[in-house]
Amino acid sequence: MLYATKAILVLTLKLMAMGVKADSTGEHECRWKYNQLHWDLTPLIRHSPQRDYRVKRDRWEFYLNVCANTIKVPSTCKQQFGPTAERSPGYQTLQHDGETACYYMGNVHTAKWGLLDENNPEDGVKLTYSAGTKCDAKTGRSIEYHFICDPQIGVGQPVTVAGECRFMVIWQTIYACPFYPTHYPRLLLWSSVAIVLYLLMGFAYNIRNNGMKVSLAAIPHSSSFLALWAWLKYLVMSLFGFLFGNRERDIGSSEETTRLNPTPV
Repeated sequence: MLYATKAILVLTLKLMAMGVKADSTGEHECRWKYNQLHWDLTPLIRHSPQRDYRVKRDRWEFYLNVCANTIKVPSTCKQQFGPTAERSPGYQTLQHDGETACYYMGNVHTAKWGLLDENNPEDGVKLTYSAGTKCDAKTGRSIEYHFICDPQIGVGQPVTVAGECRFMVIWQTIYACPFYPTHYPRLLLWSSVAIVLYLLMGFAYNIRNNGMKVSLAAIPHSSSFLALWAWLKYLVMSLFGFLFGNRERDIGSSEETTRLNPTPV
């Protein structure tokens, strides 16, 4: 019995580990919760062959991504830093009249979630990245996404980048609207796993300790399961009989009507 308990514990840990995704590409979890409210901004992440989000402001152009580094390093940054260009979830670039510049707007590993308004959590969430290129000796660039709940606009896209060192990106999207998750699918999964484990353990116990033969009778409560199976079979057969029986009667009635009322030639 102790061995069976250990086996269940190991299986449970393996099933729990299946939901953990190791990340080595600069992408992080794009879900967040606050009390009973949940947000999932995963659909906003851009992957290859998609293009990065781009916003222009005066002479500056910003390359952005959400919950991940940008898909590509901007050409301006490649020219400035070469193959050693760092990956970032956002870049501030300039390429105008022979003048070029590239600044990292943050580091993907510094991601921090928060509410736009703690008094009104339904308004949306914010996602902040820091540790970007230094603006001065003390301050590094940072980027703060303001995801504003707008159920009418759909996915939306970043439309405004404000600020000079601590940048703020305004983004209206339906995915900034919180939801209350249901636990029924997970409950059903774990309930099914528990039932299967119970039946397997009982089956093995009856064979080993009670000397029962390897058969359906060794399954715990086998008589109840067989009765349930017979009832389900009867229900399905009755349903099929009702549906197709009515159809056959309708066809027979139609043929009888045609025989009694032949179509004139």
